[in-house]
Amino acid sequence: MAATGAAKKDDQPKRRYDKGERRFKHVGKGAQPVIEFDDSEPRKWVGKCPSTLSEADRITLLNEAIGAPNGDRELPVAKRLYVVHEGAIYEAQTSDRGGTYHGYPYKGKLAASILKQLAKMAEQKQCTDLFDKWVKEHIERHGA
Repeated sequence: MAATGAAKKDDQPKRRYDKGERRFKHVGKGAQPVIEFDDSEPRKWVGKCPSTLSEADRITLLNEAIGAPNGDRELPVAKRLYVVHEGAIYEAQTSDRGGTYHGYPYKGKLAASILKQLAKMAEQKQCTDLFDKWVKEHIERHGA
C-alpha cells in the first residue's frame, strides 16, 4: 500500500500535511526526533519532530507512508499512517477523514505486520541500524 511518492497528473500530492495553527507540541529544538514525557494530565509521551524537517519532507513522507487498518471503522482512507525517516518511525493521523494529516515521531504499540512493512522501508532507505534502535527503545510489538 506504500505510495511511490510520484506526482499525480495535476501535480498535487496524494496526501496533504497540516501542522495546524499555533501547534508546537510536536516540534523539537534539534536536528533529531525525540520522545519526551509530558507530565500534564493525563500523562503521556510526546514525539517531537526535528526542527530541520521541511514542508517538502513532510509531504514526501506522507506519500510514502503505509496505512494501518482502521479496525471496525468504515473509512475510505486510513486514519493512521506510518513511515520511516532516518530510522525513526513517524505516525500521522487525520482529523478530517483523510483531507490532511499531522505527523510526529511515534512511541507505542505497533502490529507485527506494520513493523514488518516498516522494516522493509528502512532497508530500502538504508537506515536499518537506526530503525532497529528506534524499535528497541520506543516500540512494543503486538498482534500479527
